[in-house]
Amino acid sequence: MQTVIKIFFLAGVLVVAGFFANHFGWVSIPWLEFNDVPTYSEDAVRTNDTLKEAFEK
Repeated sequence: MQTVIKIFFLAGVLVVAGFFANHFGWVSIPWLEFNDVPTYSEDAVRTNDTLKEAFEK
């Protein structure tokens, strides 16, 4: 039982360390990023603008 607790504790420490490393830009881990406001890539915005122009004419 003590071994299982150690494994979970170490896994938690690694997740926290990964979060801070990702936050400060030392590594890039996309699933650890938390966006407050959803953003769209430039491709999605460009596609949306192109479709708006196409249907306005």
